[in-house]
Amino acid sequence: MQIRLFSAPMALCLIASMLMASAWAAEYPLTITDSAGREVTFNQPIERVIVTSSDAAEAVVMLGAADKVVGISDTVKNKGYYFPDLKGKQSVGKWNALDYEMIGAIASDGEDAIVPDIVVIGYSYPDKSYGIYGLEEGLLPFENIKAVALEFTKPQNMTREIEVLGQILGKEEQSSDYISWYDEKINSVKDAVDGMNLPEAYVEWSSSGGDISTLGPGSAFDQVLKVAKGYNIASALEESYPKVDWEWVVTENPEIIIVRQTQPAGHTEIGWESAPSQEASKLQAAKNELLDRSGASGTSAAKSDRIYFIDWDIMNGLDQVVGATYLAKVLHPDVDLNPEEVYREYLERLGLEYPEGRTMVYPEIED
Repeated sequence: MQIRLFSAPMALCLIASMLMASAWAAEYPLTITDSAGREVTFNQPIERVIVTSSDAAEAVVMLGAADKVVGISDTVKNKGYYFPDLKGKQSVGKWNALDYEMIGAIASDGEDAIVPDIVVIGYSYPDKSYGIYGLEEGLLPFENIKAVALEFTKPQNMTREIEVLGQILGKEEQSSDYISWYDEKINSVKDAVDGMNLPEAYVEWSSSGGDISTLGPGSAFDQVLKVAKGYNIASALEESYPKVDWEWVVTENPEIIIVRQTQPAGHTEIGWESAPSQEASKLQAAKNELLDRSGASGTSAAKSDRIYFIDWDIMNGLDQVVGATYLAKVLHPDVDLNPEEVYREYLERLGLEYPEGRTMVYPEIED
């Protein structure tokens, strides 16, 4: 028999590795508190995950658990360019109208009893039928399927939610690593804009048929705007998603106007092709339409040509740190930040390549 001897340094490294692995190992039963304040207890490791939002899918993939995903909603399937490893997974319906029979079929996997190693991750929205309590109700006919509310939409909750997800998935080491990177980048934004003035900004959430809605206090954007050192002109309103009149916007006279843009179903690439391009021309046409509104040309934002369209993919989910960096650059053009480099690092962590020749903000931000 051959006996292998280890040097003292090698032995110490081996012991340290074993201790670290032991420190990350979860003990069961495991109880977590989700974003709705609910305590959820798991009696064994989770091996299967159904994600009902692209934000949750993004977090699961970031923590290296894409192989655990067994079901996705329409919003995840529509972002196949972000989730190449998930787009072929079984659909469980729309994010706000789930197919519970399909979820039950996935969970049972042809067996009489459901193995309690599966979790469905959804939004909180306690007062909505598609929120966590509606999800719980929809899952009542099926034993052993856990429902957890994790949103990944607000900066103040981001690191805690990532930590909780890491515990659920047995990916504590990966969640700790991402949190360290996230904190470094978000603190870089805070440090860069520290002491700067607060430019007044208006964000247009949607406009259809004359109805305009913005983002008020308590919304995720309101929090991100504060991180990037901007003042939300809708922060004094009572609702998080209030409807407003365009005349009100003109009267408030924002220094910066930000228009939310979402990618259509079937979109296959991140962001928009840089100008000159067909996508850039469409965005310019939308900007011209906004400027044609009554009184728009007289606003400070129009006079200083500070009207921007932002791809909202970077304003929710784990890549919100990317959105905060871009937003800080929009608000404070001279600030020493490089949003493209932050996004490049983020996508590399997600296992994706940075989209050369494309942009997340129109007009593009100059360095």
